[in-house]
Amino acid sequence: MAREDTDGAVLRRLLGLFAALAVICLLAGVSRMRPPAWQLVSLGGDVMRVREALSMFVFAPAIAAVFWLLYRTLGRGRSHAAVDVLMVLSIYCVACGMGMHDPANRMETVYRQTGALAPEVRRSLAFFDDQVGHWIFWAGFVLGTWVLGLQQALAPLEQKMGAVWRAGLGCVSAALLWVMLSNLWDEYPKTRVDLGVIAAAVAVPLCAWLARCRRVSLLRLPVLLVIVPAYVGSIAGTLLCWLIRYGKV
Repeated sequence: MAREDTDGAVLRRLLGLFAALAVICLLAGVSRMRPPAWQLVSLGGDVMRVREALSMFVFAPAIAAVFWLLYRTLGRGRSHAAVDVLMVLSIYCVACGMGMHDPANRMETVYRQTGALAPEVRRSLAFFDDQVGHWIFWAGFVLGTWVLGLQQALAPLEQKMGAVWRAGLGCVSAALLWVMLSNLWDEYPKTRVDLGVIAAAVAVPLCAWLARCRRVSLLRLPVLLVIVPAYVGSIAGTLLCWLIRYGKV
């Protein structure tokens, strides 16, 4: 990508990519939480259904591709080898975590119902699913957020965004906020630690902005205008939901 790309060209790419990411995340969330009957059809084995195949071979690669294109768009042609490596690692962790979670979760569910799992095997599957796969995914999520925030700090827009661009990015942020809320607020208290992870993820881009370019308006940093409302809103919304439902957080 040429460095002389105008702000308008960069914003068009970013808005399209963020919109694609929001759609993919929405579809992945629906597929995971409320799959239609056709997604529950077996593909020939106990572990692999259409649902798991979509997660591993459609949604995970799609998210990885969008992450990389977002990173390249933000760089506006600039390449930093160390940051490139970090972005590749974040993509790997997100895709790896998604690939580990669904098969292990499915196997644990299927064989627990049949009584075929020894307690030791069940504990191993739970560890592989809820510990290893879960935290590898979150590691990729956090690292990817940090890298995109750093890339944005290194290459802000030349001018402030207009109202139309702000509205478009605001819609994308709202969609991502809904995805995050719907995956957090129904699993109290399991996701309390996840809220801390989200807070750590959003803190680094904000600190990078304050440390490197605090004199630069946030209206020149479209990534922050997407992730900050979504991340902070997901934390606040989840805590409020828990307070209303359970009277505690």
